[in-house]
Amino acid sequence: MRVNKSFLNYSRLIHVYVSMALLTLMVFFSVTGVTLNHPEWFADNKAHVDELEFQLPRSLLGAEHQGELITYLHQQRWFTGKRFTLERDDYELFISDKGPGTHLAITIDLESAEVFVEKTNYGVWAKLNDLHKGRNSGALWRFIIDISAILMILFSMTGLVLALAQRRVNKTLALSLVTTLAVFFCYVLYV
Repeated sequence: MRVNKSFLNYSRLIHVYVSMALLTLMVFFSVTGVTLNHPEWFADNKAHVDELEFQLPRSLLGAEHQGELITYLHQQRWFTGKRFTLERDDYELFISDKGPGTHLAITIDLESAEVFVEKTNYGVWAKLNDLHKGRNSGALWRFIIDISAILMILFSMTGLVLALAQRRVNKTLALSLVTTLAVFFCYVLYV
């Protein structure tokens, strides 16, 4: 198949630079894709839970002092507060802060000012798997995932253009077609 030479050169340039930009991310998503597919490999990994109880200054308990309370908890380094949710009723204030592979729960008794903190770390593989899925990782990480996906599509399409320009184009297209059909039939027959 004949491909315009300048289009081919442009495709090669894009293919090379996109592949270098994606190198680390493609390895990351490939490795975590395997670990997500085989959670039984990590069944022995137990979550590590830290618990802490302490007393808050009573001056921070009023609803009007909620901002000061959050600032105080940040300063004490009990939580980062990047994506926290806050629920309040007449008796308790509950703060939940989820991150990739972690969960922090803070319960504050509004009458006694007692605080109970439970911080759960599910381990490195849970963190990496959550990053793969974009779970509890924030808008910037979701944006990185989206850009990665777009660049992977661009990488694949420019690779196809480069393959079409080869003399063995029939073998290349045949391999691509066989692989596509095999995946399709595996899905239809076994999923």
